[in-house]
Amino acid sequence: MLMAVAHKQESDMLSKFDIHPDADFDVGLRNIYNVKQEVITGKKEVYRKDTDDGLAVVSSTYKPRSYKKAIDHFTDLILNSNIDTSDVEIRDTVDNNGAVYLRNWRFNRIKGIQMFDDPLERSIFELQFRSSHNQRFAEDLIAWSRYLWCDNGCANEDWTLHVRIKHNTDKDIEIGYQAIDDAIGSFFQGEEEKKQWIEKEIAFYTVKQLFQQTLAFTPQDTHTKAWYSDIQMDVLMKLYAKYSTRYGQNMFAVFQTATDWSTHVTTKGKTYNVQERRGSRIKDMKNHEIWLDHVSYK
Repeated sequence: MLMAVAHKQESDMLSKFDIHPDADFDVGLRNIYNVKQEVITGKKEVYRKDTDDGLAVVSSTYKPRSYKKAIDHFTDLILNSNIDTSDVEIRDTVDNNGAVYLRNWRFNRIKGIQMFDDPLERSIFELQFRSSHNQRFAEDLIAWSRYLWCDNGCANEDWTLHVRIKHNTDKDIEIGYQAIDDAIGSFFQGEEEKKQWIEKEIAFYTVKQLFQQTLAFTPQDTHTKAWYSDIQMDVLMKLYAKYSTRYGQNMFAVFQTATDWSTHVTTKGKTYNVQERRGSRIKDMKNHEIWLDHVSYK
């Protein structure tokens, strides 16, 4: 079995919507063998047809699909929706010799309400496609909000545009043009909610409780260890000091702290892996009773 050599390339726009050339290749499946040169049943290797490089070992039910088919489909949706593409920024990330591919479309003209006097104190609409040939991601298209002042990004789980197709099915991604327009409408609705969070005060000790029970939560097998990460709490509380100084001790400062923590990651591993895990923690935080109690009171 061949090992994938780590490779990562991030680029600004090469052309408006063409797939990144490093992600434009076909993939196939081939047998893998044990030391006796016998075929290992139930397993296959995904490989690049252009270079013959192996990308991952998968189950024999895996359905290899090129990235181009999905990218072309989503490009068609974007261009046939009502979204303003006159100022779209496209960023591609190709990792692990093509085993992982992410594309972000940042639509700079789709802006939420201005929160404060600074014109950058607002969000813009963003879409992210992600897929992989090593089972890290299914085929996803996710709607995002990107806050300009701090470049914090966050997916809203209430948005209608989130397609996930696993790689063990022949089913193609199917989504209509209206879905993007609906997602933009949900984006604007979410911006109105953020404006309301500024008025929702929260005590400092309650913020600590919320972070301990969600973002910094670390389940342990023994009662002798803390059930949250002191390291993460130190990071979070320093971020909260920054945002509460700017916005006050309110739920908007809590949200900005969480999205900063999940977006701006320092790691020796893969940044997008950590971002995805932390993004799921934000979802947990926004479903926690402390969060819900504070954003719902009059």
